[in-house]
Amino acid sequence: MAPEPDDSASALAALGIEGVLSHMPGGFFVYRADADEGLIYANEACCRIFGCDDLSAFKRLTGFTFPGMVHPDDIVRVEDSIARQIAADQFDMDYVEYRIVRSDGAVRWIEDYGHYVETKAGPLFYVFINDGTEKHERHRKKLASVSAELAEAHVREAEHRSMLRGALSQAEAANVAKNAFLSNMSHDIRTPLNAVVGYAELIRAHLDEAERVRAYTDRVLDASHQLLDVVNETLEISRMEAGHVQLVMAECSLSSAVEQVRRDFAETAERRGIALEADVSGIVHDRVEADVVRLTHLLSQLVDNAVKYSPPRTTVRIVASEEPGSAGGFSTFRLTVADEGIGMDAAFTDRMCLPFERENNTTASGVQGTGLGLTIVRSILDLMQGDLSAESTPGAGSVFTVTLTLRVTHAEDAGEAFGRRERTGEVRRILLVEDNELNSEIACCLLEDAGYTVEVAENGQVAVERLGGAAPDAFDLVLMDIQMPVMDGYAAARAIRALPDPLRSTVPIIAVSANAFSEDRKRSLESGMDAHLAKPLDIHRLERLIATVIG
Repeated sequence: MAPEPDDSASALAALGIEGVLSHMPGGFFVYRADADEGLIYANEACCRIFGCDDLSAFKRLTGFTFPGMVHPDDIVRVEDSIARQIAADQFDMDYVEYRIVRSDGAVRWIEDYGHYVETKAGPLFYVFINDGTEKHERHRKKLASVSAELAEAHVREAEHRSMLRGALSQAEAANVAKNAFLSNMSHDIRTPLNAVVGYAELIRAHLDEAERVRAYTDRVLDASHQLLDVVNETLEISRMEAGHVQLVMAECSLSSAVEQVRRDFAETAERRGIALEADVSGIVHDRVEADVVRLTHLLSQLVDNAVKYSPPRTTVRIVASEEPGSAGGFSTFRLTVADEGIGMDAAFTDRMCLPFERENNTTASGVQGTGLGLTIVRSILDLMQGDLSAESTPGAGSVFTVTLTLRVTHAEDAGEAFGRRERTGEVRRILLVEDNELNSEIACCLLEDAGYTVEVAENGQVAVERLGGAAPDAFDLVLMDIQMPVMDGYAAARAIRALPDPLRSTVPIIAVSANAFSEDRKRSLESGMDAHLAKPLDIHRLERLIATVIG
């Protein structure tokens, strides 16, 4: 008995295979795998994909060949890809993407799934196609986005590498500069120390030769000042780099600040055979609001350099002037320090304010110092929002100009930030408040040699008790150390100002302390002291300060 026919097979036969292929949603065509690659069949969907109304139009557009369907620029690539896939596995569908040109000229992307078969009529390709333009565009945009991200990452990486190379180069340059600085500083510390030790030995060996002892003593003092400069500059730049420096603004006299600097360097300049002049005639508004300690400090650095690097029989000039047209309570001032010294190369002026930079080392220049003076000047001016310019010619000298805009004040007689002037007259009897025995001995000798009568209190509490128990006019002045056991100088000054007797509570107090910064001076004044003098004790500066405080 013959088997009954399958219902699904009968349905397919009734429908007709060509009808099925013709109404497929995707394109389907068959072409010969011989030389001309002519099409045998193409369904209606192929016509729609190529924008053709019917098969005749499709044949005219493509020549009814597979190469005629593919964009001319893609055909070689497509056929090579198909050949490789067939060679790899003839039982799988091959897949390839390519462009076509529709009848309206639009270019579309096609997804092609094909299979190669051997038939009695010859080798054929059965191909299913689909319009993948939107998918391809999404893929292209995603690739473009990824490519852009990769390009951006590459740029960032390149910038990072460049930054690292720059940082490495800067670190290496800074390391070289610091090594040079440490070498110079070691030399500049040991040289004056060697002088101090050596001349002290010579003084002890020639005590009976007064002239030699006097000459050796002068050289010990010079070496001590050099060593103090090294210590001060190194500490100052360290504080500035750490951000521990703040301005202490107060009313002051600009001409007095200039004159103070001139007086401070007059003796040194005279010993070197250098004329030191100051001209303040160009100042219209003398009283200004400024940090007078920082102001004199930066001016001192410039004058110190000018005197150091100037030969004998030359002149160093300090000129202060005011630009016309002050407005809004402010005025612009120029402080110029000009010398006739060794000068600088133009190339060095661009980096003269960098830390640890020196145009010549101390051996070559014959001048002691760390090379931090201009760095300190630049740092102070940054705080004051000022400017520094330099003009220099090797062998002919340098001109440094500081430009500052300061608030102008109009007090008739405001004085110099010294708290008390009730007492006037000669100072003879001094209460020295000092806990260090060596410092006390030195200060007593210096003061007594200068004609003062000195009594010592070993800490702040003893000083307060001594003043409270003595006659009201027993002391004309108190020299107050700051860092002491039991009671420090700040607390002692406040306690003295709180004494009930007005004669005792108004005794002038000058801080004499190793705390040498502007903030220390401010704190001394706030605690009731009249002035602040940094150690080591300089008897000449002290006497000038006493004259200012007592009036």
